[in-house]
Amino acid sequence: MSDETTPVVLTRFEFTNGPLRGSQLMLYARCLVHRSEAQIETMPLMRMSAMRVSFERHPRQLGWGVAFVVLSLLMLAVAAPMGSVAHGAAQEMAAGAQGVARALYSFFRLVEMVAALLPAAALACALGGAALGVLGWRGSTTLTLALSGAERAYSARGRDTLLLDFAEQVSERLMAAVR
Repeated sequence: MSDETTPVVLTRFEFTNGPLRGSQLMLYARCLVHRSEAQIETMPLMRMSAMRVSFERHPRQLGWGVAFVVLSLLMLAVAAPMGSVAHGAAQEMAAGAQGVARALYSFFRLVEMVAALLPAAALACALGGAALGVLGWRGSTTLTLALSGAERAYSARGRDTLLLDFAEQVSERLMAAVR
């Protein structure tokens, strides 16, 4: 094969995180190629009608993160009073432990045990909420291509300046293309 017919990659972008991790976008003179281990997709530049790249935070994840942190604070606030009330009630029922009193004694011991586990559950809830909040705050950078009759979106976690630079080069190539 001669060097004149070998297509030259003008620029490339590799996805290092997110759902497209391990795949790459490559810009050639006449097309844009998305290649992964399982598939390859070629999009001619002449068929692209628009391109958009944007960075967006995820307000839904931020909201859930805040909700989980608030829930963990409520669990911590309820744990100590609930445990002390259940312990006191169990002590009163222990004196006459017959029939219904015995069932109530077991119930109050169960409530006391649940109250003792609430701080651990609150910690797990707070950690999960913090993780969701961080992921929501980091957001994602998305490159969206409008093709004739279809739309493709390629997303990377966080504010990815390399994807922005890649999109700028694709945009320059689109503007230079003779239609």
